[in-house]
Amino acid sequence: MPLKNIAWWFLFTLAGVWLQHYVPGVDLLAAGLLLSLQERRPVQTFWLFTAFVLLQEGSGSLAFGGALLWYAALLVLFTLGKWLFEAENLLFILLIGLAMGVLHVVLLLELASLQDYAAPVGRLIAEGALQAVLLPAAWLVTRRCRRGLCGVGQQAL
Repeated sequence: MPLKNIAWWFLFTLAGVWLQHYVPGVDLLAAGLLLSLQERRPVQTFWLFTAFVLLQEGSGSLAFGGALLWYAALLVLFTLGKWLFEAENLLFILLIGLAMGVLHVVLLLELASLQDYAAPVGRLIAEGALQAVLLPAAWLVTRRCRRGLCGVGQQAL
């Protein structure tokens, strides 16, 4: 990976983690993983997947595995969905956002029950709805930035 590419993803990750502080319960790094999948760069996607899992697992309060399942589900949804849709189709991204919003609620309820923790269902539903809306929006912003509107030209990537 060229140095500009590494720097771009590092800055994206910093921005994503910082923004997640202001929107708790919503994963904004998933938009970057989606974009990396669309770029068809398996090595880049592997390293981002690994970094994002470690970041999310390290910052969470549930037992290990939630972020791994979360990002693995995103990979599976993308892989299965690209057979039916064009990978950069906005409808496809909206459907992935909706699926990830529902998965947020289901996954956290299941993981909380494994730890005998009573999760606030209303809050999880609100977070899931926010995830469903913000994932496509974050993907759009990330895609524009990645394509050169934020200073990193396409030739460097």
